[in-house]
Amino acid sequence: MANLIYQLPQTAKVWKSSGGDAVWTPTSLGSGAGRQGAHLDFGSTARSRLYAWICSIVPGATRVVGQIGLRIYWKAGDGTYYENDDGTGDAAVSSINKLRNLRVLGAITIDEDAAVPMTASGLIELPHRYGAPVGWNGSSNALSSTATDFFFALYPVPDEIQ
Repeated sequence: MANLIYQLPQTAKVWKSSGGDAVWTPTSLGSGAGRQGAHLDFGSTARSRLYAWICSIVPGATRVVGQIGLRIYWKAGDGTYYENDDGTGDAAVSSINKLRNLRVLGAITIDEDAAVPMTASGLIELPHRYGAPVGWNGSSNALSSTATDFFFALYPVPDEIQ
């Protein structure tokens, strides 16, 4: 009988305002604006190539059901070259054009008229050593002004042969 290949989830790498592995602060992110997280160094040792990502936001005081609350991208680099020139720290995205070379992960859609967490998730293959999430507010309103209302996490899901 052939070996079965299972996923073996491991410890997440987390971006949030404080207490995570890296900083990401889309607090009060206005309509038509973006914020990138600080780049994380995944190291030069063996690691998973596949990651499960999850991102959660809370919309601001005014919400429109059906609008894109946050478009989510991944910005990668090799330590010298990065997919845009907005730096490697937690920073504002300087222009919507700076998203053109980033990998699209997905979007969080405003699914109810309430200031509650809204979340999206998916899978991504990460071949580069450095990277960070980038969010772009696609709604017509600002996001929550509470720093702890936002996080992005990557869970390594390496294959395990049993």
